[in-house]
Amino acid sequence: MATKALVTKVWIDPGCIVCDACETTCPEVFEVQHDNETCIIRPEALDAEFNKPLTESIIEAAEECPVDVIKFDTVEVDAADVPAAPKPAAAPAAGAADASEPATAAAKASPEKPASKVAAPPKPKVVDPAIQALLAATTVRGGHAVINQGIQDLPDSIKHMSKLSPDKLPPDARHQKVLQKSSPKKDETSRRDFVVLGALTVGWGSVAAAGGVSTLAFARFMAPNVLEVEDPKVRCGSLAKYLAMAPGEVNEDYKPVKPSGFWIVREEERIAAVSIICTHLGCIPSWLPNDRKFKCPCHGSGFKPNGVNFEGPAPRPLERFKIYLDGDDVIVDRSKKFLAMGPNDTAKWNDPEASIPV
Repeated sequence: MATKALVTKVWIDPGCIVCDACETTCPEVFEVQHDNETCIIRPEALDAEFNKPLTESIIEAAEECPVDVIKFDTVEVDAADVPAAPKPAAAPAAGAADASEPATAAAKASPEKPASKVAAPPKPKVVDPAIQALLAATTVRGGHAVINQGIQDLPDSIKHMSKLSPDKLPPDARHQKVLQKSSPKKDETSRRDFVVLGALTVGWGSVAAAGGVSTLAFARFMAPNVLEVEDPKVRCGSLAKYLAMAPGEVNEDYKPVKPSGFWIVREEERIAAVSIICTHLGCIPSWLPNDRKFKCPCHGSGFKPNGVNFEGPAPRPLERFKIYLDGDDVIVDRSKKFLAMGPNDTAKWNDPEASIPV
């Protein structure tokens, strides 16, 4: 006997970024409250019988959630007992009232030939501006530009890096190149794998999870790091500007700087330049001053004001750049980084070049 899984219960785990995707896909169940900066399950959706006809919409909303916080329970039922999804009442077409009587008469005259149904026009897909903004933020480092280029169009430096042995690569890149050797065949790649592949391209590049031409995939993977070579030093103004900040405050003036932005963070006894690149898959977190934390929109990683990771999948703290004084001016040199190798590894931050004591 054929069965089908129907949703009976749905809820939202912590970490929602209030992106409107769920409400756009299934407004009967989800309600985004921008005033409260949260998303809730509508009261009527607490009833299992209400949710069952909306199973497909609920599952689609969960799949489209960029931070994967929508969860649900299902129950297996006989396929014959599956309730039909509710349909909005269609507005009568112009002249329908005038034609109703002849149509009825025609139906009575030939009951064995029911009137043919006119296919309704396809429902236009609503493009949510919040989702557009999220995608724009995650592609700010040029990931799609590299994907759409062929290997022949890439700079020689990128081609060279794609041929390097793992021992000459940074730890994260070395790990991903090893994964490339055992990547699945193209026809075995799932929809979720493809989404992850896109995220890796934005951050580190592509890991070749989709198979195909491995050299091109690894070139995409390495592209953002190799492109970040010009103009490494940034003059950030007078030291007095940052001394006036309270401990725990973050200056975002240099977040848009290409090719690699940074925040200047005021700590109790020092000032540091913190990279804006999430250490999970390379997305760009946002500074949430009310919550006193950096929050990544892609997978929910959270970082304290000093860059230490404390929630989500990020494996280590945010990287720091070399920072020093030239007279009274603060200079950030992005050609030298201080990388933490583990969740609480901040030993390299004690290097004199990793901060300015105050």
